[in-house]
Amino acid sequence: MPAVTVGWTCVYNILGVITVIGLLHKLFHRGDADCNEVRKLSSDYLEEDLAPTKRSAIQAHLSNCGPCRAFVDTLASTIGILSRFPKVSTPSTFHDSVMERIKQEKK
Repeated sequence: MPAVTVGWTCVYNILGVITVIGLLHKLFHRGDADCNEVRKLSSDYLEEDLAPTKRSAIQAHLSNCGPCRAFVDTLASTIGILSRFPKVSTPSTFHDSVMERIKQEKK
């Protein structure tokens, strides 16, 4: 069986075609949500803090994308579990000490 050699030009052309396909998809499906957008907006979605059209787009995406649905379900479960823990108050100096530590580590 002969070996297949793929040159950089071929790889570059394939990547270009993939990019164009992605751009065309976004152009013709402007209201649709993609996986990146669903992940970015998942907290807002769960808190019902999205415009109705964006919420509908995310719901449509979740109905067709198992990985995103699993991500949002896991996030919702995690939030539910964490909300059962008692709330803890931080000392009044906490903010200032954290900011000071960040300044020291940047040096």
